[in-house]
Amino acid sequence: FVWRQANGSDGLFEECVGPSAYWKAQGTAVRVWGLLVAGILFIAVLPEGVCMNRWEYTELIKNNFPKWLRAAFGHGVEAFLVQDHEKCLWTAEPRAAMRACGVHLLENFPKCSQDLNPIETAWRELRARLMTTEPVHIEHRQDFVVRLRNAVAWINLNRAAYLRKICSSQKPWARDVQAARGNRTKH
Repeated sequence: FVWRQANGSDGLFEECVGPSAYWKAQGTAVRVWGLLVAGILFIAVLPEGVCMNRWEYTELIKNNFPKWLRAAFGHGVEAFLVQDHEKCLWTAEPRAAMRACGVHLLENFPKCSQDLNPIETAWRELRARLMTTEPVHIEHRQDFVVRLRNAVAWINLNRAAYLRKICSSQKPWARDVQAARGNRTKH
C-alpha cells in the first residue's frame, strides 16, 4: 500500500516525487525516475522493490531515452542532460548508453543547486497535482501508479507552457545564481 507516514507528513516532500520515503513508516516504496525534455515530463516507475543502480539506469536509458527524445524533438536530434550527482548515474555504463542515443551529459553542473535543475520545478508541480488528487482511502501501489501517470499527463497538458519556459531558462537562472553568489534564488 501507499500511505502517509505515521507522523502525518508526506514522503513526497523528502527529495523525491514518489513516496519512496514511505518505507520509514507504512507502505511500500514507489520509486520514480523522470526526464524533463523540451517542456515534456517523462517518467519511469521502477518495479516494486527495485532501487536505482548503474544497471537499472543503463537499461532505463536504452529503453526510454530514444523514444522520449523522439517524442520531444523528432528524429536525429541530440540533447544535453543535467542530472543529479548520485554515483550510480555517473558510472561508465549509463554514460555510454547516453552517448549511444545522442545525449550529452553536462559535467560541470553544481551538485546542490535546485535553482539550476528545471526538473526540480517539474517535481514540485507533480507533487502539487498528486496532493490535489489524493484519495481519502488506502491506496494500493498500482492505483498510485495510475494516479501518478494521470498527474504527469495532466501537467504535460495543462502546464506545458510553464514547463517549456523552465527548460529554456538556464542562462538567466545561472546569472541569478551567480548574482546571489550561489545562494537560493526565486527559481
